[in-house]
Amino acid sequence: MFQLNYFKNIFVKLFTKDSFSRNVLILLTGTLIAQAIPLAISPVLTRLFTAENFGLFALYFSISQIMSVFITGRYEYAIILPEKDEDAINIVALCLSLTLLISALSAFIILPFRYFIADLLNKHEIGDYLFLIPVTICAIGIYTTFNLWYNRKGYFRNVSFGKIFRSSFSSFFSVGFGLTILKSAGLIIADTIGQLAAAFYLSFKFLRSDRERIKSVSKAGMKEQARRYIQFPKYNILSGLLEKGSGQAPVILLTAFFGSSVTGLFALSQRVIAAPEGLISVSIGDVFRQKASIEFQQNGNCRKTFLDLFRMLFSISIIPFILLAIFAPTLFAFVFGEEWRIAGNYAQIMTIMFFLSFVVSPLSNMFIIAEKQKIDLVIQIVLFAFICVSFIAGFNIFRNPGKAILLYTIIYSIKYCFEFYLSYRFSKGKVPLPK
Repeated sequence: MFQLNYFKNIFVKLFTKDSFSRNVLILLTGTLIAQAIPLAISPVLTRLFTAENFGLFALYFSISQIMSVFITGRYEYAIILPEKDEDAINIVALCLSLTLLISALSAFIILPFRYFIADLLNKHEIGDYLFLIPVTICAIGIYTTFNLWYNRKGYFRNVSFGKIFRSSFSSFFSVGFGLTILKSAGLIIADTIGQLAAAFYLSFKFLRSDRERIKSVSKAGMKEQARRYIQFPKYNILSGLLEKGSGQAPVILLTAFFGSSVTGLFALSQRVIAAPEGLISVSIGDVFRQKASIEFQQNGNCRKTFLDLFRMLFSISIIPFILLAIFAPTLFAFVFGEEWRIAGNYAQIMTIMFFLSFVVSPLSNMFIIAEKQKIDLVIQIVLFAFICVSFIAGFNIFRNPGKAILLYTIIYSIKYCFEFYLSYRFSKGKVPLPK
């Protein structure tokens, strides 16, 4: 009875008129719709595309995610921090300028050397599609910039619809290309189209609702904000690069050590579990970042909001992840076909990591709110080193991708636990860390 009342109180709180709960609900609704679409068509895609196709797409996606770290100089995370919108809009303009510049530079670097890069990754075929990378990262930069602007302004419906646009276009074209001769590149091209659709949608909404803000943009204003928040490119580019590298290392290293088929199986487990979990977690983190940053500026701490969100995340996720840990292989085999059971085994191994990611990732926005980029950089350096070691050991010692994924899971789980501890300390405000 206590359990039922406890969960009832959790969900009643979500549907109250409190702005935090309402914004979480708006973003969760949009995210769930955005994720329901690719999840619904996943059984179709696993019958249209092979594990090799999924592996090729996963490698392309990993490269684009790593390169996207540079696209805005990480200044987008500063958009929520200034008190005045005039300052924030100059950061938006700075991010968009950097996006266009770096996308153009990446084209000059990638186009002549795409097959050399592909051979370094031990996957020559990916070279046929690397010319799309500048387009993909440009779309990511535009989307991310406006996403953070709407986050600042509390326009969470725009954020939700942006996710739905991306998911809908990507899913529709994935199925379409899967039925044509473009099958090998279908997932890659469809994802790029989805990124562009989301970027165009948020750009259109900005021009409709916030066009007047452009009058506040100036070179002097952009330079001033670039200097004020120089710690973001100074520390967050390397930190973000290492974070993305750690997150995408399994795809790159599995491809190099065990081949595209193993990578494809791993990629499906990520697509079905980690991607939805991550986007829901990010959505909640977006709302938390806005509310907590205001509280932190006004009160010097945001401990209560931090603990309230932690309790909610833990409560709504513990049972689903326990069920995943028990039934993942059977579920994958039933939904996607028996040949995909191994993907379920990989998902089962990574359950604890997925659970900790869901709970801790939104709360780790405290590193941005409290401007603790130096500490985050140290964490990412250590994490990246250990992740690489885990896959090298999995290949050279165990000769088993499952063992490599287990080591990867253990390392990431330890990282999330430490990150939670630090985030909680930061939420308490000007409290010195223990020596």
